[in-house]
Amino acid sequence: MQHEKEKTWLTVLAEIDQTGLMEPRVILWPDGRRFKIDEVISWRKAQSQGPRTTCYVVRIKGQRRTLYFTQAVNCSIVNMGRWFVESAM
Repeated sequence: MQHEKEKTWLTVLAEIDQTGLMEPRVILWPDGRRFKIDEVISWRKAQSQGPRTTCYVVRIKGQRRTLYFTQAVNCSIVNMGRWFVESAM
């Protein structure tokens, strides 16, 4: 049995270096909580979420978490997108 996932849209503070690499640094939860990202472990294209989505595996307070960034479609602003996490419904 496959469980549906619910997306929670987040505000994320990210750093973009001189090469254009974007890495998330702080997650701002909708209820006001803030979580500092201690480490970006890895990132890859998340084909299961669509061709414009990147999956980041991060460490927060010693725990691995998965965070997604999806680029906006049909948008004239090239670097526009949204961050989300998934949870079982």
